[in-house]
Amino acid sequence: MNRRALALLSVGHLLIDLCQGIVPALAPFLVEERGFSKAEAAGLVFAISATSSVVQPVFGQLADKLAMGWMLPTSLLMSGLALALGAQASSYPVVLLAFGLSGLGVAAFHPEAARKANLASGSRRSTGMSIFSLGGGIGFAMAPAVTLALLHFRGFSGLLVLIYPTAIIAGLFLGRLGLSATIGLILGRSSEAHRSDASHRPSTRIEPHGRDDWRGFAFLCVAMVLRSIVFYGINTFLALYFMGRWGQSASEASRASVAFLGTSIVGTLLGGWMADRFGRRETLRIGFTGASVLFAVFLATPDPTAALALLIPTALFMFIPTSVLVVLGQEYLPNRVGLASGMTLGLAVSIGGMCTPVLGWLADRHGMYAVLTILLAILAAASAQTYTLPAVGRSEPEPDPEPDSKPVAATADR
Repeated sequence: MNRRALALLSVGHLLIDLCQGIVPALAPFLVEERGFSKAEAAGLVFAISATSSVVQPVFGQLADKLAMGWMLPTSLLMSGLALALGAQASSYPVVLLAFGLSGLGVAAFHPEAARKANLASGSRRSTGMSIFSLGGGIGFAMAPAVTLALLHFRGFSGLLVLIYPTAIIAGLFLGRLGLSATIGLILGRSSEAHRSDASHRPSTRIEPHGRDDWRGFAFLCVAMVLRSIVFYGINTFLALYFMGRWGQSASEASRASVAFLGTSIVGTLLGGWMADRFGRRETLRIGFTGASVLFAVFLATPDPTAALALLIPTALFMFIPTSVLVVLGQEYLPNRVGLASGMTLGLAVSIGGMCTPVLGWLADRHGMYAVLTILLAILAAASAQTYTLPAVGRSEPEPDPEPDSKPVAATADR
């Protein structure tokens, strides 16, 4: 396991998902301070989700065939600049366009970063991917708190601070890739740049092995899409739910988002640990089922303090599948890791954000409680879907009691 490479990829993942997570975190403030409707605020989430998802499989296909390391610094800069500058506009169409461009940066980052994380993980794929996913989880978890801090610091202009960390990490990616390799790739000298890129890492290719299981991958994507709808729905409307049900202000209600996303860090790491020891599918079923039960209890709770406390175990179970879904998708398509990463980290996940305008329309007409009840039903359906997932040959440890036995671990991963 290449820990340095995973650490840098994880930090980049943190920033890219922080940018994406800030958009739903801004929703209650845009409603309260700029007079946007709930449907309009949800439309901004749709914009960044749609652009970050639709083209991500295309970037995944390119990552499987070409050296695409230069996309990592480029995508970070695009996402951070578009979000920070777009938040300064008072015109809704301008904000919508800027957030859409930020989402395009998100789309370009994930497939290549996940492909490199897969390579850097060695035989401990679930653990390595959980480290990579941890960055994204921290980014999403930080989004509400960072948004509050920047807005309290200087209002919406405080978001300009995001330009600095994205530029710094983009520079680190550029330094690791090498300036000559970047210029060569941009000018089309891909083979020369590929060799330069390879000199900085153990390998940039994944040798084909195994058969692609499109049926299993399709079943997995259904579960991911359903989970994505629930995640984006909760992430976008949780603060509004506390505001509407218990009369809290936007700042008070944002604590619920902090509690929910903060627990994602523990859940993501726990899921990777469980999957490497007990199996991918078993871990998914535990996470989805536990989240469904606890979310039902949360909705039935009449007290805001108790509801806030329940968000912690609910989020723990909901985030257990985070890295496991990506690894299982890569194992269903072992010859198309970039494409699988683009689908699982991009299209399947971001479809949930594309559904938020519908949820916003329902919220404007039927209230937040009705929307969260719908999300509970969708989460229960996702839990049921995990029981249809087929095995991936010997890819799942059942469990592997000898982690130091490299031949066994390598065989099990395939």
